[in-house]
Amino acid sequence: MKQIARERTFTWTNPLELAKRLFGVEGTAWLHAMKAGELPPPPLVSALGMDIESVGDGSVAFSMNAEEWMCNPAGVIHGGMTATLLDTVLTLAVMTKIPAGSSAQTIDMNIHYVRPVLPTGEKIVAEGKAVHVGSTIGTAEGRVHNAAGKLIAHGTATLAIIDNATMAARMTKR
Repeated sequence: MKQIARERTFTWTNPLELAKRLFGVEGTAWLHAMKAGELPPPPLVSALGMDIESVGDGSVAFSMNAEEWMCNPAGVIHGGMTATLLDTVLTLAVMTKIPAGSSAQTIDMNIHYVRPVLPTGEKIVAEGKAVHVGSTIGTAEGRVHNAAGKLIAHGTATLAIIDNATMAARMTKR
């Protein structure tokens, strides 16, 4: 049986240039600017077709459609797609609580999957909430739901709060 090839393309902005633009901007402000289309999204957000659903003080929600190209060999959406969506909102929930000039980087994440996602094209939504944000460590928890509101996965993350000057120095060593 001959397989029919499908294709997916996307465009993105240089992530280093985008990061340098955002290093001095507070997290909630640049997320609102990105939602309004005033700033381009990071490459991964473009690649996965993620959309910002909401941004609040300590909370963020993103969505993406469960598409066929995301499937694993069993014909369901790969768990890594759900994990990426969840990691995004957990990190950004903490980012909304830290001052401009800082970033949050995941150092530990735990996910509990409760049901598979089928490649129906339906929108799945992840919501993340900051639980604790200190000067060096932040924690967040989140949930992913399908279009019917059923829980797909839930998880937590621990994030390092990093000074952007340190990150900028690392980027120039590339």
